Amino acid sequence: MVAAIEFANLLKISKNISKFEVWYIYVDLDFDSTKKCIESANYYLSETRDEEEDMYEQEDKYLAWLEYATFLDIISNKLEHHPNASEDDLLEAMMYYLEQDDFLD
Repeated sequence: MVAAIEFANLLKISKNISKFEVWYIYVDLDFDSTKKCIESANYYLSETRDEEEDMYEQEDKYLAWLEYATFLDIISNKLEHHPNASEDDLLEAMMYYLEQDDFLD
């Protein structure tokens, strides 16, 4: 399992992990979709298919937050329209997607 503490670190590690390697981003059970929580949460990504299945089944420990491919698409879309987007801009794009189920250009 790969763990990232805070959204900024999730962005950093996502640059090296293909969308074909991970199915979901998992978070702790006390996670909520507020900006503050998303900024400071613990994020977990499986490294194997078996680990993915184990994490998915551990509903008492992990919450499947967002499909990893969707996460990458949100980031990619924002950077496509704004190549110099900051971490705050990417967080804003994430919040927009979670609230509107749509991409922020």
